[in-house]
Amino acid sequence: MAEEEQKIKNKPEVPSDSDLFATEVHRNLSEREVFVGDEDFYRLLANSTPTTSVRSSAQAKRSLQGPIRRKRFSTLQKAFAVGIITIGAMLLYAVLKPLLWSSNKISTPTTQQISPSALPVADSIQVVQVQGQQPAPLFPSTQPLSLDVARDFYLQNDYAQAYAVYDQLHQSLTSGAKGELLRDFLQFKMALCLNKAGNSEQANSLFRTLSQSRSPVVRVVANYELSLLQVQKKQYIKARTMAYQAIAMVSVVDFDKDWILSLQRDCQFLVAECMTRNVLLLCDADEDIQSMLWSSSVDIDPFINLDEAQLRSLLNSGIEQLKEGLLSPQIRKLEHQGVLLPRWSVIAYGASVEELLARFVANAGLDISWIQSKIPATEPAGNAVRKRPVSLYLPSATAHQAIEVAAGHVGLLSHIDEKGILTIHNPADYSSLSEHLHLLTQDAVSLWRNILLTFHDDQRVPNAHFALGLLHTQEGQPASAIAEYKLVANQFSQAALAPYALLNSSKLKAELHDYSGAREDLTQLVEQYPETEFYGQACLNLADATKNAGFLNEAIRLYRKVYNLGLSLELQIASAFGAGRCSYEIRDYEAAAKWLVKYFKLANDPTDEDYYSAYFLLGKTNLALGSYQQASLAFQYALKGPIGSLARERYAETVSALVETQIQLEDFVEALTLLETIDSWKFSTKESIEILLLKSKVLRLMGLPDGAIAVLGDNAEYLPDSQLKTRMSFELANCYIAKGDLDFAHKKLTDILISAAPGPLLHEIALKLAEICLDIGQSSQTITVCLQLLDSEVSPQIEQKALKMQAAAYNQQKNFNNAVLALVGQR
Repeated sequence: MAEEEQKIKNKPEVPSDSDLFATEVHRNLSEREVFVGDEDFYRLLANSTPTTSVRSSAQAKRSLQGPIRRKRFSTLQKAFAVGIITIGAMLLYAVLKPLLWSSNKISTPTTQQISPSALPVADSIQVVQVQGQQPAPLFPSTQPLSLDVARDFYLQNDYAQAYAVYDQLHQSLTSGAKGELLRDFLQFKMALCLNKAGNSEQANSLFRTLSQSRSPVVRVVANYELSLLQVQKKQYIKARTMAYQAIAMVSVVDFDKDWILSLQRDCQFLVAECMTRNVLLLCDADEDIQSMLWSSSVDIDPFINLDEAQLRSLLNSGIEQLKEGLLSPQIRKLEHQGVLLPRWSVIAYGASVEELLARFVANAGLDISWIQSKIPATEPAGNAVRKRPVSLYLPSATAHQAIEVAAGHVGLLSHIDEKGILTIHNPADYSSLSEHLHLLTQDAVSLWRNILLTFHDDQRVPNAHFALGLLHTQEGQPASAIAEYKLVANQFSQAALAPYALLNSSKLKAELHDYSGAREDLTQLVEQYPETEFYGQACLNLADATKNAGFLNEAIRLYRKVYNLGLSLELQIASAFGAGRCSYEIRDYEAAAKWLVKYFKLANDPTDEDYYSAYFLLGKTNLALGSYQQASLAFQYALKGPIGSLARERYAETVSALVETQIQLEDFVEALTLLETIDSWKFSTKESIEILLLKSKVLRLMGLPDGAIAVLGDNAEYLPDSQLKTRMSFELANCYIAKGDLDFAHKKLTDILISAAPGPLLHEIALKLAEICLDIGQSSQTITVCLQLLDSEVSPQIEQKALKMQAAAYNQQKNFNNAVLALVGQR
């Protein structure tokens, strides 16, 4: 210990930092100088041999590794290590798998984001930056690379390879204004490939970017494709806006005139279809609309078969003309056009729609009114709408056309009234749905009428008339709708929509109770278009219209035809029920029962709307056949349906029929129990009185006239309906007859007879009065009443009863000759 302390004391003192760095810094130091202060360690290094034999090195290595090798991993540690390696491999595979498959997919290149504020376009159309990494090109670098190669792949429907070629061509172009238009062209072709390959979202992003291109032709075709994509998403107002943007710019393109006219025509139809479909969507009437009504998308690519010079010329076409409207809109009235309506030249490039319309109405001598919702929160948005930029080139247009395109370009609606006042509406801003629908419908109708005037030779003219029929129907104008449908059916009988037009026309006529007219349309449909897919339904509708028109036997024949055709189970079920109903109405009760039995064999679904009504009809049929037990069971089944399975009126009628059946079966207790358990408060006043009369009748037949009188009370005095009042008074008289108070009954019946309206009920009252008069010995009054009754138009049953009553009165007077004459019907 003492020796160690002595060594510490003898150890040279360590200099401070200031002393250490005070002298000059030596850059080239010897080994001894490096180890100043630790001479013992230096001597140890100096005495060591610079080279060591292989054996000694190996021994030293073994001596160093020996302790390490003696350390072993436990089983648990090994298990953890294996688990970690396995999980790492799985994660690595999951990460690398998408990259391995990315070579088989189309991905969009990263494009430079363009500031919307720097471009003269509607602020509602935002530029979407396409983000994504650029994978290795699909197209091998050893293959030739050109537009022709890409076009060949595209025409062969190999859109992945076509996209890869266009992508490589796009990447090979240098950045800058010189190659900007060519890059836009290549991106348009890439977007087409994406769209054809089913990547509509990526295609939509590229098309949106291209809709801001400096090249007018690129903007036109991009907006047209965007419009079609928005139609697929049912964003019809946006689709309309983009179609108008294509219309606004297409005239500035110096290209084939037929292509320009065709695109203008297609866009006009697209705008009208978008407005129509939007109205039907808001009315929830777009589910059963035939797809053939709408135009199919067509390939409008103008760049096919163009060489490089022609391509560059087309891409630059119209740029200089648009610059005329860069500072302010250029509006000029055209002279010597040789037309009735004055025409205008309008050029705008980024001006606000408010400025453009204000300048135009000032030149055209019109006035303008901006219609805005009364909701305060919409005022800032309404002002922003007026600032939306417009870019259009209309070399020759009427005032209506120019205003329509300018407003439609930014998603607005326009209307010029007879006083020359232009009103501008924003379809996204409304406070009343009914007014909004009316405005949209009127705009759609106006669009279709302009199309019919402008493109009267287009093959889609039948579609226009059919669409007008749909719009008039939603507007509540069935007569105008029928006229449009009939025009399609008669003037365009070869059109695919002709049978649908007849079907729609017949439905509207049936709703107007013009069953004869509906029958004519359906007969024409069945005879001229037997191959149509809804032939069976048309035959069933024809049978229904025939029944409603009153031709029951003919209707039964048609129902039988539909049933025997067996086109579908649903049609057979409906036709069996219809035939049973018609058979009942013509009093062919046995045939009605057979048809209804066929119905129940096919219809096993209690949720069918006619299921419980069919049980009610079967009950009435059995009741007419005298099968009271079967009738009672049928009525009970009809009442067992869920709430709402029978209409309220039909439910009350079923209860009444069941009670009458149980009375015939003399099951008075069940009848009374039924009347006591039903919820009469659900019924109307008339239906409640019917239930009350039935309850009184049951009590009276049970021998409880006092109870029956108590049930009726004095309700008859407070009834506003004279017919119900008469029926209740008549039932009350019957109760007094059952009680034996014939004098009161005679007085009551006499009073009723004076006030009762002519009809079957009056005949029953008169017959009952004649019977009471005979019972109380007033045979002369019985004869008088019977003679008056026989002078009226009565049923055969009432006539026979009156003659027998008259004969009995003559017998009571000992006037046997007249009694015999009465019995033989000669009175």
